[in-house]
Amino acid sequence: IAAPRKRKTVGHERILGEGYASGRLAYELRALTPLFVASGSYALGEDVEHPDAPLVRGCYRVEGIPAIPGSSLKGAIRSIAEAVSPSCVTVTRLDRRLVPHQPARRDECKPGKACPGCSIFGRMGRMSKVLFGDARLISGKTRLYRLPALYAPRAHRARAAYQTKDGKFKGRKFYFHGRPREDPGRPPVEVIVPGSVVRGTINFENLSHAELGLLFFALGLDGSFALKLGGGKPACLGSLQINPLRLELLGSDHFLRAEPSVKALEGDEMVAYFGQQMQVAVRAKVVLKGQIEKIREILRYPNERECPVGMY
Repeated sequence: IAAPRKRKTVGHERILGEGYASGRLAYELRALTPLFVASGSYALGEDVEHPDAPLVRGCYRVEGIPAIPGSSLKGAIRSIAEAVSPSCVTVTRLDRRLVPHQPARRDECKPGKACPGCSIFGRMGRMSKVLFGDARLISGKTRLYRLPALYAPRAHRARAAYQTKDGKFKGRKFYFHGRPREDPGRPPVEVIVPGSVVRGTINFENLSHAELGLLFFALGLDGSFALKLGGGKPACLGSLQINPLRLELLGSDHFLRAEPSVKALEGDEMVAYFGQQMQVAVRAKVVLKGQIEKIREILRYPNERECPVGMY
């Protein structure tokens, strides 16, 4: 966990030009392992096209189509962005004194001055500058999966391996990719099968070029790691690979013209732009080199690691 570094940040009152970027990224996510994002309720098997099971924990749907909610994707991306940047820990049930480098309450991020994570993704009193839409299934299907029993992290009884000598936590916890393992004795849940593809969009507004580079890295657009999302992460579920389709950048006068002021990037030109913005973020120390190497090591894919057996 790096010490938070707060900078002047901007809001939504107008679209800024030079030095800032606004636009939209269209993307696809391909499931590398079974993906489980629960709807929060149980469903009759016949209602979700699995008549062999009387009752299942169904996956999240939009208009009857399996999907990843934008809020789930935003949380997964934010956790990576905060880990590789000088950002604060925004949400934790722990005693803040056990989290390294965290400011006192009176010194927390404010609407006009915030760490990179709070500036991009928002916090109390500051609206997010990125909007993640739901990503709907366009190719593939769901199946029933026997997910091993998972238990609470029990952070208040953490193992010594997670803590320093003075009792503070060493850092943020991420789960490795690996080969999933089912438990035939468990009740079924509905998962999106590997190879399936979902498609969605991300809108961003008034991001500095360094912030945009941080967002691009956290999405895995440099290809050095795969994302991890949804339920069953300790059991090696939820591995995803992103495929960017199209990037649209708005001009500062976009909303003042009869004709849209949009620059569209695709293919090699788009990939080159991703790289440029990520380099800006590294030079501005919004992305920290030591942190990104650790993330790449943990989230590298493929990873032939076998998931543990027994209680999680």
